[in-house]
Amino acid sequence: MSKPIKVIKKKPRVASFKTERPSFIRRFFRFIFHPFALLSYFLLILGIVFTGVYFWFEYSDRVDQLLRGEVFTRSAGVYAASKTLKQNENISLEDLVEYLKSAGYIEKSQKADTVRSRYAAQDKSINIEPGDTATIDGVKTFRPLTIKFAKDGKSVASITDVSTNQNLTQAQLEPKLLSSIVAEGDGRRKAVTYKDLPPNLIKAITTTEDRAFFEHYGVNIRGIARALWRRVDREDNSVVNNQGGSSITQQLVKNLYLSPENSIERKAKEALMSLILETRLNKEEIFTLYANQIYLGQQNSIAVYGVGEASNAYFGKDVSQLSLAECAFIAGIIRSPNRYNPYKNIDKVTERRNQVLDSMLQTTVISQAEFKEAHDSPIKLAEVVQRQDLIGMPYFSQYAETELPKIVNDPEALQHLRVYTTIDVDLQRLAYQAVAKRLAKLEKYFPKKKENLNAALVAIRPKTGEIVAMIGGKDYMANQFNRATDAERQPGSVFKPFVYASAINTVYDPSSRVLTTASIFKDEAKTFNFNRETYSPNNYGDFFSNKDVTLRDALVKSKNVITVDIAMELNIGKVMNFATKAGLPKVAKAYPSMALGTSEVTPLQMATAYTSFANMGDRVLPMAINRVTTGDGKTVVAPTVDKKNVMRPDVAYIMNDMMKDVINRGTAVEARAWGIANSNGRNFAGKTGTSRDGWFAGFTPNLVCVVYVGFDDGSDLGMKGADSALPIWADFMQDALALHPDWNGEWKAPDGIRKGEIDIRTGKLIRELTNNEAETIKVQRDVAANANTNTAIPEATPNLENMFVTDVPIEFRRIELFIAGTVPNKQLLTEPTPTPEDNNDWRDEITPTESSTPDKEFPLEEILPKTATPTPKIEVEQNIFVMICNDSGLRATQFCPRKVSKKFTKDFAPKDYCPFHNGK
Repeated sequence: MSKPIKVIKKKPRVASFKTERPSFIRRFFRFIFHPFALLSYFLLILGIVFTGVYFWFEYSDRVDQLLRGEVFTRSAGVYAASKTLKQNENISLEDLVEYLKSAGYIEKSQKADTVRSRYAAQDKSINIEPGDTATIDGVKTFRPLTIKFAKDGKSVASITDVSTNQNLTQAQLEPKLLSSIVAEGDGRRKAVTYKDLPPNLIKAITTTEDRAFFEHYGVNIRGIARALWRRVDREDNSVVNNQGGSSITQQLVKNLYLSPENSIERKAKEALMSLILETRLNKEEIFTLYANQIYLGQQNSIAVYGVGEASNAYFGKDVSQLSLAECAFIAGIIRSPNRYNPYKNIDKVTERRNQVLDSMLQTTVISQAEFKEAHDSPIKLAEVVQRQDLIGMPYFSQYAETELPKIVNDPEALQHLRVYTTIDVDLQRLAYQAVAKRLAKLEKYFPKKKENLNAALVAIRPKTGEIVAMIGGKDYMANQFNRATDAERQPGSVFKPFVYASAINTVYDPSSRVLTTASIFKDEAKTFNFNRETYSPNNYGDFFSNKDVTLRDALVKSKNVITVDIAMELNIGKVMNFATKAGLPKVAKAYPSMALGTSEVTPLQMATAYTSFANMGDRVLPMAINRVTTGDGKTVVAPTVDKKNVMRPDVAYIMNDMMKDVINRGTAVEARAWGIANSNGRNFAGKTGTSRDGWFAGFTPNLVCVVYVGFDDGSDLGMKGADSALPIWADFMQDALALHPDWNGEWKAPDGIRKGEIDIRTGKLIRELTNNEAETIKVQRDVAANANTNTAIPEATPNLENMFVTDVPIEFRRIELFIAGTVPNKQLLTEPTPTPEDNNDWRDEITPTESSTPDKEFPLEEILPKTATPTPKIEVEQNIFVMICNDSGLRATQFCPRKVSKKFTKDFAPKDYCPFHNGK
């Protein structure tokens, strides 16, 4: 048997060797730690670090730039003029406390920053302790005082300087804060310090906005997570649930540095800058910035920023005085101030306040008793209309803020400065009351247009240009348009004094003839030619006497045609240039009608121009701000008086005397009913104006006041200035001079003034007078007019040569003022004498009186015509005309109602005066 064949198998040839595949973890770590990966990581980390460092330093610079100075200056703002408290002044303890509060004072026992000014009121006395704001340029400007009141508590009995124990007759009090200047440019902010904030306000804000504020480092991670969870977990769309996760620091950064856009980029910047800010400031400083910065709604179209201003705006009190309920109110409206407007929906605001109180109770920062008391109390908002800083004052504050950039170049610095203005808060109150009272009466005549009726008042100190009162309208809350500074209206006859000043100025400015107060013009209708056109003005009421009128009487009686006649004789362009020099706007082209005040001006411009009269020829520009300091009281700028000469003192003196006559017997004679009358030591001058509106511009040597009344839509008021604007002016001036009696006074006659008695029918000189003679005649006539006897006292008449007319009836005589060298010639007997028929209607047209300004200081020299040879004696018939009273047949006095001129021989002329008509 054969063996099986053995098959030998060959081993396969190995082509390659494969190792086992590594696990996933091994492969991952091998990728992570690959050299190229490590290099990438390094480069990436390096880029992140460099980027972080770059942005850190960039945003650090932005943060540091803001923090280099004060972010919010506590004492910054616009202030009124300081108040002068006088011994025996009529002011009660309650009124003084109210003023001190408005000036930033707090009660001494109250918890607040120790640098604050304080007061301590007791029975019939008060101690005043000024704080750091009392220092200007290192000098304690306002002293610590003890004020004691009279037994009735209505006047100041004594003023004592506590630092020196010296009794004072008067003392300066710190000025009232009018408004603040904010970087946002559209509202008010009253900066406070952390020590000013009541603990309940801090608790309410942190509980509502950032409970972990005092624990985190700028970014509240838990707050962000909570906000995200509430957005996902709840469907309620209320503001409480849809709250953001930003910390107080982040909100502050967003408001100070960033835009409000909702983006990841802004959030990243916000977080980084919050961390940076936390390294620069402590928590108290950050919270103080936040409390001063936040927007808290609007009041009367003015934004409210910061808890200090909100406390004042909504509750009329200092932030340190807020109750728990009021603190919760302010904290509650932070999230949405416009939605929680207390003036629109008080119920919604109360609900929101109570939510804040609930949160405070839940976090145990208040007790159950405190919660219940605050929860049950109603929200009591301050009455806006009764707030003193809103009574007419915002018009001036608005004007002062627009003037500030003209003297301070750095707009960023404005919010850190103390701006001391010129406004007198007491005069401002009196001005507002005068305007409000008169407008209330005028509105009865215009029931359908009373909302459109408005007024403006400007009062200026003529020697300094300080604006001491400014009313731009009857209601700032209803309309913020400032009529005192921006309403351009036709002033009417208020402009006329500049025409007549140009006329008197012809003695110095070459003209066709020299005009004086005695120059004669015909009161008749006239047509004037100008640039191939004609102009025919009318007098008021279309009345013409067709008599000769002196230049003085043309102004006193406000004769339109004569005014245009004078302006055309002088050249209307020259008159308008004179007015421009005084401070009125320059016109592109002059027209005859402009002599009657058809070129538009503002009340402030007109008041500025009138300072040239009150200030004896020097125009002074208005000044709203007299000092600007830093927050610590260092002067930045102190504007000086801007004065410019417009006319010579003798021209201004004569113009003032003529405008005194406007009040004595002219278009403003109604001022007497308000107690405005000229006397020694108390001078008033002014001019009425009637166009489509009513005007009055009047002044004393120390106060100029212009009043405008009219419709905002420009429609015709239909009332004389004497009936609309004059009563406001008179009320204000009476009260102002009672408050400042030292502002009374009279103008001192310059050396170049001469006096003479004239015949007002012809303008001719009867006799030239010395000061003593003029004063004697004035006294005699005053005695005659006011005597209780039945016989008037005749005047002592100097013996003059027979060639001159001397026996002019007393009613046609006036003591007139002239500039030296312009005294008219004496009237000769051979000149035509007015006939009886010419004299019958004179009393109806002109009531002759004496010039109201006796000159006691400068003796006048007699200026008589001198000839080389003796003047031959002229033989004349010794007949004279005498004004006879129809009732008594004796010489007529100025008070006789019916009189005629009769011819007598000199020896048979009546000697006695009418005993029946003596003005009584």
